[in-house]
Amino acid sequence: MGDLYELTLSLDLSADLTGDELAELRWHTGQGPRPERLPIGSDHYLEAYPLGDPDDPACEWDTAEPEPLLAGRGAGWQVGGALVAELVGRKNPDGWALTARQAVHPDSFYLVRTLLGWLGRRSLHAGTGGVEFFVGYLRFCESVEIAPLVLLDGRIRVPAEVEAHTPYWEGP
Repeated sequence: MGDLYELTLSLDLSADLTGDELAELRWHTGQGPRPERLPIGSDHYLEAYPLGDPDDPACEWDTAEPEPLLAGRGAGWQVGGALVAELVGRKNPDGWALTARQAVHPDSFYLVRTLLGWLGRRSLHAGTGGVEFFVGYLRFCESVEIAPLVLLDGRIRVPAEVEAHTPYWEGP
């Protein structure tokens, strides 16, 4: 478990999230059950395991269940501090405020990329025309250096560590 990363996020989301998007985001933050539909894409890139000989065309496969990314609570083990996530409604401007601090394993980097891609597009600052916004960071648990997460024109720049672990990831 020595390869955990600390992921922090703090950004505002638009008020026009669909009910399905909001349900999935609440599930990710530990504030609701897993919805039937996962429109953000949390069910993409799930590992599948053969239930027999994988070379046999009749082999059945078991696909892993999707897991929420930001639902950890309590004391962080290798990253220290507390694991938290909160999604709350905003009044001015209308929308949603998201703040999270979690420990993530590189095996979850596909999900990190999927969620960051969606959050960037749904951020209140997605269409700011070339203005950068700091929205968090990713830090290896044994390092003091951080990889900033910066929002620019609806995209959150993905740190090199995430790209290195998700080379075949396909964008939205």
